[in-house]
Amino acid sequence: MESKIVLTQIAILAVVVVIGAIAARSRVFTSESKDVLSKVIFNISLPLMLFTNFFRMEATPRLIANSLSVLVITAGLISLLLLLGWLSVRLYRLKDAEAAVFKVHSMFGNTIFLGFPLITALFGVEGLLYASMYQLVSTIMMWTIGVVILTRGHGISWRTSLLRVVNPNTIATITGLLCFLLSVRLPSVILRPMTELGAANTWLSMLYIGAMLVFSNVGGMLRKKSLYLISLNRLIIGPALLISFFYLAGTVTGFMPDNLPLSVIILEASMPCMATVVIMAKEFGSDDSLAVGNVFVSTLFSILTLPLVVMIITALF
Repeated sequence: MESKIVLTQIAILAVVVVIGAIAARSRVFTSESKDVLSKVIFNISLPLMLFTNFFRMEATPRLIANSLSVLVITAGLISLLLLLGWLSVRLYRLKDAEAAVFKVHSMFGNTIFLGFPLITALFGVEGLLYASMYQLVSTIMMWTIGVVILTRGHGISWRTSLLRVVNPNTIATITGLLCFLLSVRLPSVILRPMTELGAANTWLSMLYIGAMLVFSNVGGMLRKKSLYLISLNRLIIGPALLISFFYLAGTVTGFMPDNLPLSVIILEASMPCMATVVIMAKEFGSDDSLAVGNVFVSTLFSILTLPLVVMIITALF
């Protein structure tokens, strides 16, 4: 069952990527219009998706307690993945923009486009709540630490890098979180169009990636060793370390989060490279073609690794 769900979600996304590639081949997308699409995603659809996601969550004491544990664990986990990416960059001797994209993709996986639908299918509404908490931490770290890493790779000062943290996406995340904590509810006439426009972000991003594949040298990209090394980090080494750590911690100390939030955390951390990093790399002057290659290769390999991760966490936790 798990394998079928994973394969179905990847196939759905792949169809839209192919449509984007066909549109680019047919000159519906040009290099210039592709860049306009990137700006629409970055400044409109993605912020709205992040903002309206908070209005889908309802709170109970047990869910709040589990959600708080997810927030804390996720912050430590993504920091660990950053350390893994940093060590790998040193080990593999990657430089400049290649190293920057590698470190950011080591930290962040496709938690929304692939993770949310997959977790909803496997764990239902409660699983989606914990996935949202994971995404909250991921979003804050992505638009702070991630932005600094991507911009520093091109000689931009720390001050300029930190200023770029203030963008529509961080504003949307913080505003949405405040609305959630203060139980603010927007009228349906306002929330519904914002939600539906935000929901279009998945499809717009897949169209963009399809167009990028056409305008990029895919054949040349597939010969870069870092594409396969990042897949090794994200899909095998990272999940193996996390599963081993939590299993040993639970066995030795007996202290471990509830099975459901723990399963969601590990599964989100096992997703292929985040598609949004492609947009970030474009906006912040890093190597967006390399980011496309990372997403493409890791998503292909995840067809094999994600069902395996689901089977392991089901058996152990």
